Amino acid sequence: MFQARQELARVERDVQAGRDPFPEAVVVPVAAGTAGSLLQQWSETLKNRNARDDRSRITRYLLPTFGKTKVEQITLPGVMNWIDQLAASELSPQSQRHLLGLLSRFFSWCIERGLASANPVRMVPVGKRPVAQLDADRPWLEDEKKVPELMAALGPEVGLMFYLGNRSGLRPGEVCGLRMGDLEFLKEGVIRVAHSYGGPLKEDKRGEGKVKWVPAPADAEQVLKLHLKRRRLKGAKAEDLVFPFVPAKPQNRRRTSDWAGYRKEFLEQCWEEATRGKDRAVKGVDLTWYEATRHSFVSRNLEAGVQLDEVSAAVGHASPATTKRHYGHFIRKIFNPALRQGVPATAK
Repeated sequence: MFQARQELARVERDVQAGRDPFPEAVVVPVAAGTAGSLLQQWSETLKNRNARDDRSRITRYLLPTFGKTKVEQITLPGVMNWIDQLAASELSPQSQRHLLGLLSRFFSWCIERGLASANPVRMVPVGKRPVAQLDADRPWLEDEKKVPELMAALGPEVGLMFYLGNRSGLRPGEVCGLRMGDLEFLKEGVIRVAHSYGGPLKEDKRGEGKVKWVPAPADAEQVLKLHLKRRRLKGAKAEDLVFPFVPAKPQNRRRTSDWAGYRKEFLEQCWEEATRGKDRAVKGVDLTWYEATRHSFVSRNLEAGVQLDEVSAAVGHASPATTKRHYGHFIRKIFNPALRQGVPATAK
C-alpha cells in the first residue's frame, strides 16, 4: 500500500507537470508469422486521430489474446470466447465495442493485403455484440447563475474555455484547438471549428480537413474581446492558438513538443479544484466538465424546444438520430390534438 501511494504521487506529479507518467512503451514479445507481428505492423500504420490510444489498446488487449496465434486460426468461436472474456471483465461496454472494432479493422487490413480471407468479427451476430449503455438521466447544469461563477473560479483563460463549451457545445479538444482565425466570424453569429487539439475533428475520420460551424453566443464578442486583444498585441496570427498553454513553471516540460495548447487533463484538474473539495470556489455543482459544457448545451436547448435537427447540426452529430438516441427524453412530447382523437361517440 505504501509503494502504491508513492507511485500514485509520482504519477500525479508527472501529470501536473505535463509529462507522460509512463514514457516507456510496454513490449510484448511476438513471433514472426503470427497475428502478433502483423498487429504490430498494422499499428505502426495507424494515422487516425486516436492512433496513440488505439496502439495502447492493441498492446494491452489484442496482443495478449491473439499475439501468439496465426491469423487463419482466429475464427468465429475464438472471437466469441474473447467477447465472453471481455463481458466478464471490468471494461465498460463502450470499451468492449471499441476493442471489437479494432480487431475488425485489423482483419480488414489483412484482407486488403491478402493475409486473410475472411473477417470473423463481421460474422458475430448483432445481438451478441457488446451494447453501450446510455445514461438518459445524466445530470446537466440547469442553474444558469452558476455559469458566471464557474467562469470566475476557473480563471481568465480556462473560464473562457468553459464558457465556449457551455454556450456553444464544443468538446474539450475543439476548444483547446481553436485558432485566432476561427473567431473572425463572431459578428455572423458562428464559430468555425477545424481542429481537435492539434489534429483533425472527431468527425473527420480520414483527416481530410473537414470544418464545422457552431453557434456563437450573442455576447461572445464582448466576453472574448479583452483576451483576443491581448493575443493580437502579442503578435498572434490567424493560425495561432486562441488559448496557448503557459506552464506555471518554465522548467515544466510538455509530454510532446508539437502541441502548445491546453490538454483535457489540465482542464479537468482545474474543474476539480473549482467544484470539489473543502476549498472549492463554487458549491452545488456535482458535475464533470463534459456534463457542464457540451452535455448541458444539448440538454438546455432541447428542453427549451429548439428543433432536434438544429441542435444536432450545432454539435456536429452525424445525424439527428444520434442526438435523439442520447437525448430522447428531451424531445418535445406535445402532439397535435388531431393525432390524439379517441373513438367517436357513435361507435361506443
